[in-house]
Amino acid sequence: MEPKEREAEIISEILLKAASEPEFRNSLIRDPAAVLEMYNVSPQAKMVIKRTIIDLTQ
Repeated sequence: MEPKEREAEIISEILLKAASEPEFRNSLIRDPAAVLEMYNVSPQAKMVIKRTIIDLTQ
């Protein structure tokens, strides 16, 4: 699997987990940097996730 494909898969997993697990979602909203440090994704991927969470919570 290409690195970009793997990263897209990880982003998807994080967003699906945020959608289905309120506790994880709340942690991601409160401190996205700390939660995203647990995942091996690029800074760009982390920004995509942060923006998506912000968009979904407004």
